[in-house]
Amino acid sequence: MATSKGQSKRRPATAGSARAANGNGRDGARTKSAVSATPTSRQSAGRPAAQAPRPAEPVAEVEDFEPAVPAQPERPAGVPPLWLQVVSFVLALGGLSISVYETWAHFNGSHLFACAANGSENCTQVITSSESMVFGVIPVAILGLAFYVFAVAVFSPWGWQFKWRQRELATVRLASMVVGMGFVMYLIYAELYQIGAWCLYCTGVHIITFLLFCLTMLAAAFWGLPKRESAR
Repeated sequence: MATSKGQSKRRPATAGSARAANGNGRDGARTKSAVSATPTSRQSAGRPAAQAPRPAEPVAEVEDFEPAVPAQPERPAGVPPLWLQVVSFVLALGGLSISVYETWAHFNGSHLFACAANGSENCTQVITSSESMVFGVIPVAILGLAFYVFAVAVFSPWGWQFKWRQRELATVRLASMVVGMGFVMYLIYAELYQIGAWCLYCTGVHIITFLLFCLTMLAAAFWGLPKRESAR
């Protein structure tokens, strides 16, 4: 009897433990299913596989950018470069200055600054000699003054670039320098062989005239004369 009671008491415990085990098993299954149903797991399950990196696209080479340089205006035919225009203009102004001073000295005592009054260099003897008067009437100083007034006008940059009758003006400029250089050669001859003395200021004018003659010939040789104006 005692044995059977003891067995009957142990049976419910066995059954209860079985139920508990079954309950724990169900809870574990629910927990696993709940974990598998979480948003994180669903996202990881639905995430696509990582794609391979795309090959780098070739970069187009950028050419060096050079800013557009404005085209220089073409110089008209027969017009020399600016440096020659400026140099000739400065020389003409120098010749005009000396001519003005010599003309003033001719009518005011013939005494020139820093010029000796005796010996081979004798400005007074030169500008008061008979050879200093053309046809015995017109002083050479007046002719030199008139020549360099004209020279300043035609040798200025405005004179070189003057549009109206440009070819005729260039021809007159060229001819005037040929005549002026011929007159200078005569004055040098008169000083050395007729007067027997030379003038410092006159020599300065002679040198300037020679340089202007060379520049005029250079301009005509390298850049020619302007074209004739077409008849309208």
